[in-house]
Amino acid sequence: MENMTFEQALKALEDVVAKLEQGQLSLEESVRMYQKGIELAKRCSEELKAAEKIVVKLMNQGKEEDFETNKEE
Repeated sequence: MENMTFEQALKALEDVVAKLEQGQLSLEESVRMYQKGIELAKRCSEELKAAEKIVVKLMNQGKEEDFETNKEE
């Protein structure tokens, strides 16, 4: 799971949800699938947070330049 891309992890999570929603798994299989779903959701969440940090950093870089330009005037 560690070497999955975000898109692969999200697709796997969607598959887990679909299987659970069908309601045809045994209790043990359902618990295993639920646990896998939690792990996949955590992985996706971590990836999104990392991407958000990059976007915020890039946005803030532009603001710093604007601030420095305004400071010189």
